[in-house]
Amino acid sequence: MSRESFRTSIFNIIEYLNRYELSDTGKKLVLHYFNESRMPTSYRKAIEAIERYLHDSLPENDMRPPRLQELIALMAKEAEEWDSE
Repeated sequence: MSRESFRTSIFNIIEYLNRYELSDTGKKLVLHYFNESRMPTSYRKAIEAIERYLHDSLPENDMRPPRLQELIALMAKEAEEWDSE
């Protein structure tokens, strides 16, 4: 997996929840939030960046639609691979 596919997985979650495509400026802001995060793993940094961008917490696991669960699982896999490099 590449850095780009990890970034895309983060953007896909935001776009799914907002129901619109992120602008280039929006993507830069999300990446800024990710890079600014002091969380210990890429997964936690991504979650923090997503929630900060959305100004809201992600739904609890039992409240997530199946598609959102899939997107988060993919992002978690990408993050794990990114951290292991």
